[in-house]
Amino acid sequence: MLNSTLQANLHAILVSIAVISVQSPLAEDFPFRKDFSDVKVMEIDTLFGSLKKCLVVDVRSKLEFSVIHINGAVHIPLSKSKFEEVVSEEKQKNKKSCVVFYCNGHTCKKSYKASRKTKSISNNFAYDAGIFDWATKYTNKTILLGKPLRNASDLISKNEYAKYEVSKEEALKNSASFNVIDTRTFFQRTEKKLPFKNVKRIPMQRIRPLLKRKIIEDKDLLFIDAVGKQNKWLQYYLKEYGYENYKFLKGGSASL
Repeated sequence: MLNSTLQANLHAILVSIAVISVQSPLAEDFPFRKDFSDVKVMEIDTLFGSLKKCLVVDVRSKLEFSVIHINGAVHIPLSKSKFEEVVSEEKQKNKKSCVVFYCNGHTCKKSYKASRKTKSISNNFAYDAGIFDWATKYTNKTILLGKPLRNASDLISKNEYAKYEVSKEEALKNSASFNVIDTRTFFQRTEKKLPFKNVKRIPMQRIRPLLKRKIIEDKDLLFIDAVGKQNKWLQYYLKEYGYENYKFLKGGSASL
């Protein structure tokens, strides 16, 4: 029988070989790999086979992690103070032989930045295909809204989200008929004011319990975030709690 240290070292070597052997997707599918050529990338199937040995770290926001994440992943946002130190402590505490960072996928840079930020930690990788590629292929290893994902069809597609978007022209034209909810942070609100009356200011991190308890009435809602990205996560909770009468401002407040 191999001792645990030898097993860990052997696994790290095998993972490195697997990573090198499969890094051949089309460059246009991963546009930022060339900018982070110093970062070792792990492909989806290699990650699946390494779940028991690797510390899988979700570096996205708290909201994104709460909506969907890889089963067993730990949440350490890239913005966290002493990020490298925290990751290293988690790796040692969980007795893992490697670390894999992930974010939202092909056009997200956070997984690369996390790997580059933790160069002193041996055997660290970026899984840059992201959470949605993972959820589509490995639904049984995905957590959606706190429960195992049953089927990839439960994921909200771009087309489904787009059905709920309204342009700035439509939003301004029908401003009197909307109940506007500004989900931006305090600092984002001070940078740009919204040209609407009777706006409710509810930061994204505080909105979930209000939806769950139906304190926010399901009536002509128009949610406005900063750039039209955070609302995509909010929609999962709107669906979960039975909301139907809502819209999102396309492009967020930046479009106004």
